[in-house]
Amino acid sequence: MIKSLHVIRASAKRIEKAAQRVVRSYQAGVIEHEPTFTDRLLGGIEEAMDEFSVKGVRWRSKTLTYQGPHAQETRYGADFIGVLDVNLPEYSVVKGFLAQAKRVERDQFINRRDWEDLKEQCEKMLALSPDSFIFVYSKEAISVVPAVSVVGAHTRNLHDLSARSITRFYEEHFQCFIGDRRISAPSIETLYKLQAQFESRKLLYLEARGE
Repeated sequence: MIKSLHVIRASAKRIEKAAQRVVRSYQAGVIEHEPTFTDRLLGGIEEAMDEFSVKGVRWRSKTLTYQGPHAQETRYGADFIGVLDVNLPEYSVVKGFLAQAKRVERDQFINRRDWEDLKEQCEKMLALSPDSFIFVYSKEAISVVPAVSVVGAHTRNLHDLSARSITRFYEEHFQCFIGDRRISAPSIETLYKLQAQFESRKLLYLEARGE
C-alpha cells in the first residue's frame, strides 16, 4: 500500500493524462479497434510512468506482448493483465488484476450475441480472479466496470453500471483496495507464464521503489 496521498494522486494523474491522449486520438479517428486502443493505452502508461519520481518513490514500467501458440486466436481470456510491484521501506506487495476491453459509447446498447460473449469472458476471468474488470473505451473517457457487475446485469449498456474513472481505479489500486496477490510476478519469466495462464495478449507491469 502506498500511504502518501500526494504520491497516489500524482501517479494516478500521470496515468489519467496518458489515457486522455489516447481518447483524443480515438476522437480524431486515429484509433479504430479495441486492440489498437489497448496497445496505445498501455504504451502511453508505460511511457508516462517509467522513471517517474515523486516524494521519494520512483516508478518503473514495462509492457509485454504474449507470443505463445495461437496467441491471436484465443477467443476468451483477459485482454491484459495489470501487475503492481510495490517495495517501499514501510510496505511491500505484488498484486494484479485482469482486464477485458470493450469499445462502446454512452448511449449504445451491445447486441445480444456480443453481450453473451462478454458475460462469458467475464465469467472466465472471475473463475481465475475476483479482481477482474472491463475497461470501457468511449469518445468521452475510459471507465472501469467490475466484471462481477456485468455477469449480474439486466442491461446491455455498460454505462448503466457502476464504474470508476481510470484515475480513481488506479488510486484504489495503489492504495490496495484493488488487487489479487495471486497475480504476482517476481521475474520476467513469471510475467510471461502469467500471460499464458490467463490467456492474456498484453501485460502492464508497474513497479514502485523507494529512492
